[in-house]
Amino acid sequence: MALTFGLTSIRDLHAKLQRDAATLDEEVTSDSFFNFVVTGYSMIDWVKNDPSVSSAAKVPAIVESLYNDHWLKVCGDLATASKHFTLTKRTPITSSASSLSGFGVGRFGKGVYGVGEESIEVCLNDGTSFHCLDMVQGVLSSWQTFFSIHGI
Repeated sequence: MALTFGLTSIRDLHAKLQRDAATLDEEVTSDSFFNFVVTGYSMIDWVKNDPSVSSAAKVPAIVESLYNDHWLKVCGDLATASKHFTLTKRTPITSSASSLSGFGVGRFGKGVYGVGEESIEVCLNDGTSFHCLDMVQGVLSSWQTFFSIHGI
């Protein structure tokens, strides 16, 4: 019996990832970003196990390229740390993710009136940092490229 409650293929999970991105575009929240990073990173497991994915896309070198993709690595760091509180089995490239909220912090016109939108900043070990919505676009682009190359 399946335990995936309505998600039956990598295409279904990709559609969920796109919905998660659209939700974040409407308003950045920690809950929505958590959903996005967990979905974005979990898709690698779906590539490895979904029977609808071609065997050519499942070869170890291709799967390893997903694990080594810059955006998916950051996604994995955040997803794993968020799910397990800390990272113990991987060396992260991400040093921190911080959330700020309050009037004037997020994008203008987003969030609850008088409170504003949450803003999430991700910092890497190399000193670079970016807003979570930049990461969302990077992750979506990485998956779109993979899907295009492998005819998914």
